[in-house]
Amino acid sequence: MRRGMSLENAERWSYSPFVRTRSSATWLSIAATAVVLGVSLGAQQKVSKAWTMDDLLPVVKDLGTGRDWNQGREMFRKTGCGVCHAFGSESEGTGLAPDLTAIASKSTRDVILRDILEPSATLNGQFFHTAFTMKDGTVVTGSIIDIVDKKKIIVAPVMMNPQATIEIAAADVKSEAPSPVSPMPAGLLNELTKAQIVELMAYLDSGGDKNAPIYTKK
Repeated sequence: MRRGMSLENAERWSYSPFVRTRSSATWLSIAATAVVLGVSLGAQQKVSKAWTMDDLLPVVKDLGTGRDWNQGREMFRKTGCGVCHAFGSESEGTGLAPDLTAIASKSTRDVILRDILEPSATLNGQFFHTAFTMKDGTVVTGSIIDIVDKKKIIVAPVMMNPQATIEIAAADVKSEAPSPVSPMPAGLLNELTKAQIVELMAYLDSGGDKNAPIYTKK
């Protein structure tokens, strides 16, 4: 099964889940764990500046050459990009987010920057969260990991922690729709300086290749 697809379309795909499924009796405790994880991640992120497109686009339009591969990789790791995204030999990702290895050949720098700064502005049609409204009125939101015998839906509420899953009964679902909120959190660049963001963008541009032209000394 393809991740991020609707329940209707997902039934057409076959996928061996890489996560441990949990019983429906434990979904509330897992959801609480996800919330704690989110709070913990937020606590670690000391906001220094809420960067905007106007702040950064002028300095990333032309990245030039002679960039620092090591610093770019460090910023990639610091922002946690590799937790979810596959990227060359640097990270395998979770499979719940796009592979960024060739992102520079698929998107312009302004699009890449906007996707980082405003992740919910344009949602990826393949990787997104689905909001399930249950018959009892509760709402479960996350990535569809697996569907078991068309009876059970395995959902990962937090993209950065796909092993924490919720199991819901398909018969208990009243409706489902793509969530308008991206599973990717906003504010990932807030801890970085402008110079560090430039190095991160150069690293993404290179696909992680040390020998990319962007690292050629001036």
